[in-house]
Amino acid sequence: MLLLTLVQAVLQRGKRQDLARYELVSSYARDTFVRQVDDQELLDAALEGMLESLDAYSRFYPPVEAVQLERETGGRYEGIGALFRTLDARRHVLFTLPNSPARAAGLKVGDRVLTLNGQDPTDWDDQKFRETLAPESGEAVTLSLVDLDGKERDVLVDAGILVDPSLRHIRMVSSTPPVAWISVNSFSRETAGELVHALAQLESEAPLSGLILDLRDNRGGVLDAAVEIAQMFLTEGVIVETQGNGTRDVTRATPSGVTHGDLPLVVLVNQSSASASEVLASALQDHRRAVLVGMKTYGKGVVQTIRRFEPWGARAKVTSAYYYSPSGRNFERSLAEGRSTGIQPDVALLIDANERRDISNYLGSHQPNAQEEALIRQWEADSGLDLLPPAPVDRTLKTALDILLGKNLDLNN
Repeated sequence: MLLLTLVQAVLQRGKRQDLARYELVSSYARDTFVRQVDDQELLDAALEGMLESLDAYSRFYPPVEAVQLERETGGRYEGIGALFRTLDARRHVLFTLPNSPARAAGLKVGDRVLTLNGQDPTDWDDQKFRETLAPESGEAVTLSLVDLDGKERDVLVDAGILVDPSLRHIRMVSSTPPVAWISVNSFSRETAGELVHALAQLESEAPLSGLILDLRDNRGGVLDAAVEIAQMFLTEGVIVETQGNGTRDVTRATPSGVTHGDLPLVVLVNQSSASASEVLASALQDHRRAVLVGMKTYGKGVVQTIRRFEPWGARAKVTSAYYYSPSGRNFERSLAEGRSTGIQPDVALLIDANERRDISNYLGSHQPNAQEEALIRQWEADSGLDLLPPAPVDRTLKTALDILLGKNLDLNN
């Protein structure tokens, strides 16, 4: 008992010394720095430095940044579900998202915002515009609009909790036979459900003969989402193994979880496919369930664990494990030199910088449904404006389609 008391006293003294050191240095910085800084700013900076010193991936998120992190990982946000374009200092509705308050309230392609709650938002920055559209009070907002035909009207819109789409492009790229292309921008807790819904919608048009799953520029996100998607295509075997700080966990596919075990599959990757994207791609490659096409992936073979600190509102993300593919591969680039990092695709393509830039811009954009796209294209034709990024030259996508159609590959053009 005496020994335990002594140990506790030593630990407590150590904590007091740590706090005293922090107080000395922070007081010096607060009193000496060229501009005024408050205690919260110094505390956040200290916490950020502490976690960032661990590795390239661990990070502290103060409350403001934690909100964006929660949106990225949770896959939901509060808003009205409309995308706007600023033209001649005025915001115009570009299109609305499915099942959104904006669509329910009748916002249309091309509507110009005259006032928001009776105020002219012309000089507002984007953050103020978004915050006013989704006020913390939860009250509805009134938009005064003028449509492309010059008719004015007032619309009352209630903000709601919406899914932030992680599937940015969903369309058929071949009708005979039916082949679909789905671009996954990131992995949130909603992504697997989004993919289930997208496949159901596509298959309601025609039974699919092939699927191109696009993970280019997908830098990762929620690991569980990537595992759930792998399970949709794998009947059995290891999906991923994680090891870290004395722990080991193996996740296996089960026959009861597979939904598309026989669907021909090509996965697209590039130098910005990372983390959870590499977990999914390597699982499908190791089990010879998909052909990987594109460029060598980034090489991030670690898993982060996120903790919420409430009611402070901060978040911390710390590297908690390394992951290994079913064949035991780890792709982490920060480990010892001389080892292979990233995933080498089965069909490698050289894509020049201009083509990569155009593809990246396109993949990152939200796309409207077919009806709204037709309205936007008509608006472009009438106004001479470029409102949607055009589909770029995409040899990687073409190669994937050629594979699924059984054509001979021409990798030189």
